[in-house]
Amino acid sequence: MFNLKKIFFKYFVYYPVVIIRGEWIYPHYKRLMKSQFYSKSNIEAIQLKKLIELHSYAKTSVPYYKQMFSGDISDLDDLSKFTFLEKDILRARPKDLLSINPKGSIRSKTTGGSTGAAVTIYKNNCAMAEELAATWRGYSWAGIEIGDLQARFWGVPFDKKSRLRAQLIDWVTNRIRLSAFSFSDSDIANYVALLNKKKPIYFYGYVSMIKQFADYLDKNNISLNFNLKAVITTSEVLSGSDREYFEYVFKCKVFNEYGCGEIGTIAHECEYGKMHITAENMIVEIVDANGSVVPPGVPGEIVVTDLTNYSMPLIRYKMRDFGVIDPEACRCGRGLPVLKEVHGREYDILINSKGEKFHGEFFLYMIEDAKKENMPVRGYQIEQISYNKMIINLVVDDSIYLQIQNFLMRRILENFDSSIELIFNQVPSIAREASGKLRVIKRSFS
Repeated sequence: MFNLKKIFFKYFVYYPVVIIRGEWIYPHYKRLMKSQFYSKSNIEAIQLKKLIELHSYAKTSVPYYKQMFSGDISDLDDLSKFTFLEKDILRARPKDLLSINPKGSIRSKTTGGSTGAAVTIYKNNCAMAEELAATWRGYSWAGIEIGDLQARFWGVPFDKKSRLRAQLIDWVTNRIRLSAFSFSDSDIANYVALLNKKKPIYFYGYVSMIKQFADYLDKNNISLNFNLKAVITTSEVLSGSDREYFEYVFKCKVFNEYGCGEIGTIAHECEYGKMHITAENMIVEIVDANGSVVPPGVPGEIVVTDLTNYSMPLIRYKMRDFGVIDPEACRCGRGLPVLKEVHGREYDILINSKGEKFHGEFFLYMIEDAKKENMPVRGYQIEQISYNKMIINLVVDDSIYLQIQNFLMRRILENFDSSIELIFNQVPSIAREASGKLRVIKRSFS
């Protein structure tokens, strides 16, 4: 019965819809399944050809780039000559970034982002098809195919029109959406019953939601009556302990992905646990604090050039994330570069009174250490509101509240800033952003 449903949704729902929208993915998917095993030099040749074409188009058809581009591109290193595109520019000057001669039909997409500052981008149908094809290729590494039923741990739009549109998309893509905004124990109990009835093939969504769901199952000694093929996590930090926990509770392998709403998924995890960049569709650079490109193995800020979007080209787009290009090839045999050690975004970096920067993971490890000391935290949020003040909200049992408060206070004063004021609150839950994400490390000042 499930195979028939899969065939129905793949061939009679999903494929017809993407064809009608002009986003026929199959030719792109077929090409990507082949090119993933190309050599590094062959993949770079694809990138260079696309970059030359995009550059030629943008400097004549996009107002923003008409003012900036000069000369020609002869190799990939020439990309470093061009100015970075900041998110603030994308928000402030969207008309200047729009092509005056777009290829194909264009669609808008507004991404809320974890900061709550919306960004609207436009993509032509061919770019959307290439993005979708890359996403499905990444899912194939987890054993997932088009038509497989997904349980989606995600946010739900608040306004009626957007909610109905989300429901339609969920039906077309054959997925069950579990709302980030209705996730109490009673809600989860209803979700368990729903999932046991529907029997999804895989889970997809925010790490924090999947963890809360896993905690409910583990705490109540509940087993799902179906077998999952995979859990795919996205949008939030996946720690090593969370990965192990999910694999223990759900009895399947966990695959992580990295991306953003403006570009789509940038890297997917393969069966060997390496995050491969969709290099045929984009160029990923790692730059230092001065904006200079660093070699593989050296950490820095992630900068992405989307090679497919001709409606609103994003060239050298600064992600405000930090990572490293792995200098070693993956055992899987794919020639796609590997992105590793992706750290939190700019707003996840806290700064002490000396101006020293600390990645959000610095604080995540403190929470992990507290767990090892028998002080489990069900939820937390650390918000730095100024250089000398930090608010820490904790969802913990009364019996350990003072203990963990003292533990975290000692760690932060010793290792972060001895002069910072710490305000602790014991709270029943941590509020999510409008997007559904859970921001656990926040900096609310510039």
